[in-house]
Amino acid sequence: MKEEPIRFRFGSNWQSYVATALSPGRIEHAVASLQLMLNTTSLQGRTFLDIGCGSGLFSLAACRLGAVEVASFDYDADAVRTSLALREQMGIAPEQWSIRQGSVLDATFMATLAPADVVYAWGVLHHTGAMWQAIASTAAKVAPGGLFALAIYNEVRSQLVGSARWRAIKLFYNQVDPPVRRVLELGYASAFLLKDAAAMRNPLTTIRRYNSDEERGMDFWHDLRDWIGGYPYEYATAGEVFTRLRHDYGFQLEYLKTLDGLGCNEFTFRRSSTT
Repeated sequence: MKEEPIRFRFGSNWQSYVATALSPGRIEHAVASLQLMLNTTSLQGRTFLDIGCGSGLFSLAACRLGAVEVASFDYDADAVRTSLALREQMGIAPEQWSIRQGSVLDATFMATLAPADVVYAWGVLHHTGAMWQAIASTAAKVAPGGLFALAIYNEVRSQLVGSARWRAIKLFYNQVDPPVRRVLELGYASAFLLKDAAAMRNPLTTIRRYNSDEERGMDFWHDLRDWIGGYPYEYATAGEVFTRLRHDYGFQLEYLKTLDGLGCNEFTFRRSSTT
């Protein structure tokens, strides 16, 4: 029997987030985050494809911004169930927001999806195990003149805590028993507390910022589990992502947010209206 590849339970983490942490304020911050990344106040009359929809929060945000049709999918069955429950909770019709299970690496499945005016893949494609293939497959779903918004883990070349070592930590996290995972989570959380203290801030500053509905509507503890456990894990420099999308696929960069550390670089590209 073929052994299942090691994979973090993303959907289970999203289920917990929606059940315990999602709030009206966090939904508002998700909407604002989408407006910033897409440089628009409305998606009225536009179609939206959410690849790796997770909790469904950003599909919901697209609905709130007036998208005429939102199509969401995720590889993880628990994420699909979570998004379906959120859609029902918010009273959104399936005709406006469709949700399916599928893989961005499955060419047959991807062929069933119509190109969209906005394709959104925040922090997803580097968890597929074939990041560049996933980026290519996703880019192909952007309609002519449409937007492609994505976030990809930044490559950090450091012998101390670089991307390669962080990948090893993530793999280890997924191989150990739950009690050991809790120890790793607490150890990682303590690093944020010490960083705040060293900067002469209240040691709880970072956690409170998350709990006040900031950070794209996310929650500190659920994000922390994703940061330390999110596997498969790939990464690229901002320049590498730009080069692929600009030179290989002819996209124009419209929005960029980069960082020096292990988090995600954010991009919004526009596809030519003639391709």
